[in-house]
Amino acid sequence: MDKEICLILKNDLDEVCGYILCAKDLKVYEKNAYPYYLTLKELDEVKAERFPNANRELERFYPEYPAHIHIDILKEYTGNGVCSKLMQALFEVLKEEKVPGICVLVDTNNKRAVRFYEKMGFKAFEENPGIMLCKLD
Repeated sequence: MDKEICLILKNDLDEVCGYILCAKDLKVYEKNAYPYYLTLKELDEVKAERFPNANRELERFYPEYPAHIHIDILKEYTGNGVCSKLMQALFEVLKEEKVPGICVLVDTNNKRAVRFYEKMGFKAFEENPGIMLCKLD
């Protein structure tokens, strides 16, 4: 059983203003998320189809980049370095767990997100720039 990682960003009022969700093992994540996928499929067939297709895209990178992340930070809390600190904290946890790399799907139209991932050491996959990869050394 994979232990997913959740790092939460809170403001001075102890309110959640962002998070990073990370599955150390994409294949275990898919297995655990399958019930969610079935529920989503009942609610919205179009969105549900994105789930297995996106993860199939990532499978070819699995041996070197088994971890998969999702980040969501309220816009007013970006640009001040806290997102980078949150990502660095995740890197440290994954290195301790001997996870060799991370993959993420990113909307290439979201230039701010792309720049952030690049700043953090992620590189876009040439054939599909919506897939970004980061080796953890």
